[in-house]
Amino acid sequence: MAESKKNAIQKGDLTEGSIVSKLVLFALPLIAGNIVNQLYNVADSLVVGNFVGSDALAAVGVSFSVMMSFNALFFGLSMGAGILIAQCFGAKRQKQLQDAVNTAFTLTLILGAAITVLGVLLSRGILTLMQTPENIMEDSATYLSIIFFATIGNLVYNMGSGILRGMGDSRWPLLFLIFCSVMNVALDLVFVIFLRMGVAGVAWATLLSQCSSAVLVLLRIHFGGYAARIQFRHLGIKKESLMHILRLGLPSGIQEMTFSAGMMIIQSFANGFGSDFIAANSIIMKVDGFAVMPMMGLGSAIATFVGQNMGAGKLDRTKKGIRAATGIVTGIGIVMGVLFLLFGHYLIRAFTDNQPVIEMAMNGLRFLAFIYTIMGIGSVVSGAMRGAGASIAPMITSLCGLVVRIPVAYFCAVLPHNYMGLFVAMASAMIVNCSLISIYYFKGNWRSKTAVHAEVKEQAE
Repeated sequence: MAESKKNAIQKGDLTEGSIVSKLVLFALPLIAGNIVNQLYNVADSLVVGNFVGSDALAAVGVSFSVMMSFNALFFGLSMGAGILIAQCFGAKRQKQLQDAVNTAFTLTLILGAAITVLGVLLSRGILTLMQTPENIMEDSATYLSIIFFATIGNLVYNMGSGILRGMGDSRWPLLFLIFCSVMNVALDLVFVIFLRMGVAGVAWATLLSQCSSAVLVLLRIHFGGYAARIQFRHLGIKKESLMHILRLGLPSGIQEMTFSAGMMIIQSFANGFGSDFIAANSIIMKVDGFAVMPMMGLGSAIATFVGQNMGAGKLDRTKKGIRAATGIVTGIGIVMGVLFLLFGHYLIRAFTDNQPVIEMAMNGLRFLAFIYTIMGIGSVVSGAMRGAGASIAPMITSLCGLVVRIPVAYFCAVLPHNYMGLFVAMASAMIVNCSLISIYYFKGNWRSKTAVHAEVKEQAE
C-alpha cells in the first residue's frame, strides 16, 4: 500500500525533470480543457443566437454574469484547496493530503447547497437591479432558475478537477470535460431545435451535462489510484485543513466576488445600450474566451507547479518555471491578437446575422486584440503568486484594477453614451493589474509567504 502511494505521488511530480517540458505537458490539458469549456459555453450561444434570436442570446449573456457572481467565492476557495493539495503533494505529506481532499469535498457540498438556494431566491431581484431590459427579463429569469439547480454539479466538477490537478493529473479533467461538452451540444440541439424549449432547453442541457461531469470526476478520484481519494465514510471538516484552505483561498474568493460584483456593475452599464449591444458583448466574451482560456490554463498550471516546488523547497526551479510560463503566454497573446484582427469577423458571423450586432462586436474585438499579452502576463504571475501562498497580492492588484475600471467605464462609456468606453475601461484595468503584480513579483516578498508549506514541513520534522 505504501509503495502504491509512493508511485502515485511520483506520477504527478512536477518537482523533477525538464522545467519547460513538465510545465508544457501539464499545461496542455488545462489549456485544452479551458478551450473545450469555452466551446461548451459558445454552444449555448450559437444554438440560441441561430435558432431562437438575438434577444434570447442577450438573455443568456446577462444571466452568465449573475451566475458567476454567486459562484465567485467558491472558485476562490477551490483555488486554495488546489494549492494546499499541490503543496502537500510536493512535500510528500500523505496525511495532510488526505485531510485536505476530504475537507475540500465536504466544503463543496455545503457551499453548493447554499448557492443553489440563494441563487433561486435572489436572481430575479438582481436582474431588476441590473436594469435588465424588459424584452429579455423573462428569458433571463427562466435560464437562471434552472441553471442554479446545476450549481452542485458544477462546483463538484471544478473542485474535483482542482484536486486532480493538485496531484499532478490534468488529463482526466480534460477527458471528462470533452465528453460532457459533446453531451451539452447534443442536448442543446435536441431541446432547442426538436423540442422547441427555447432558453429553458439550453439551461436544461447545461444542468444535465454538468451533473454528469461531476459524477465522472468523483469516480475517477475515488477509484483512480491517486495518493489520496475522497473517503465518503470519513467526510467532514478538518480544522487545520480548513484554515489552510481559507488562508490560501479566501483572498482569491474575495477577489472573485469583488470582480464579479464589478462585472455586474459593468453589465448594468452595458444594459443601458440596449439588447443589440448586450448580444454583441455576449458574442465578444465568447470569442474573446478563446484567447483568454489558454492564458488561464497556464495560470492554473503555474500555480500547481509553484505550489509543488515551493512545497519541496525548490525556489530556483520555481522562478525558472515562472519565467518559462511568462514567455509562453506572451507568444500566445501575440498570436491570438493577430488571428482575431484578421479573422474575427468570421467567428462573430457564426453567432448572428444581425448587422448592428456584428458591427459592434467587431469594434470591441479589434480593441481587445491589442491587450492579450498584458492580460496573459498578469494571469501567469498572479497564478504563480497564489501557488506560492501569497494569495493576498493578486487580490489587492485585481481590486486596484477594478477600482480603475468602474469609473473609467462610467466617464468614457456611460456619460458620453459610447459603448467603446467599456473596452477602454477593461484595458485600463488589465494594465494596472499586470503592472502591480509584476512589481510585487520582482520585489520578492512572495518568497516568504509560503506559510502552509512551512507549517506542513515543521509538522513533519
